[in-house]
Amino acid sequence: MKRSVNTALVGLALAGLLAGCTPPTGGAGASTSGPTAPATDVAASPEATATPSETPTATPSQTPTTRPVSIPTDCTDLVDAATYAATMGDAPLNDPAYFGQPMGQVAPTAPDADADLRDVVASAQVLRCGWADVRADVTGLFADVSTVDAATAAAYPAWLAEGREPTSVFWLDGVAYDCSEAYGGSLCQYVTTHPMYGVDMADTVLVRDDVVVTVSQRNFPTEDLMGSIVTRLWG
Repeated sequence: MKRSVNTALVGLALAGLLAGCTPPTGGAGASTSGPTAPATDVAASPEATATPSETPTATPSQTPTTRPVSIPTDCTDLVDAATYAATMGDAPLNDPAYFGQPMGQVAPTAPDADADLRDVVASAQVLRCGWADVRADVTGLFADVSTVDAATAAAYPAWLAEGREPTSVFWLDGVAYDCSEAYGGSLCQYVTTHPMYGVDMADTVLVRDDVVVTVSQRNFPTEDLMGSIVTRLWG
């Protein structure tokens, strides 16, 4: 995902998972800079009972099916209706006042010549979704689906797991993800705490076949959201 205003993952104040912090004021790819005063909650976050990080609720033992992936064209169809109501609730979806780029179903673009693998995956997005309130400082949920070539799919998990020197203030720049096999593919996750607001942030990436699903959270707990997305895409 690009390090511009968006999720594709991530935003001005970064991803968080716990309830109780104010909603975001910037896009999902912004730096950690932001207001220095404590935030006040001005937007409702969905009720959540899950652990802060987007971790499987049970040992992900689903066996890959032979059914081809079916990628929805609308963000409201990324999970089943019951999961959407319980997880996203009435959080603003793809608010143009928040996001500075096209959202929903999008066409892949050519990556820059010097793009790293994260940017290559972001340029291959076919569905880009964000649930965030423009009045918020931190809170937001972002989910993207990309279709990539075999070489990118094979290399991306190892690239995420490899620590490197950061070259920007992007909160995921240079961090090392924890990766394992799950959901019929490679699941990588990085969890941290926002330095100003003290809320959890997580980035969870599933690489399965030629599809990359990315879920970024800032003070937005979920209960096995990745599992629900997998069920929707692969059955």
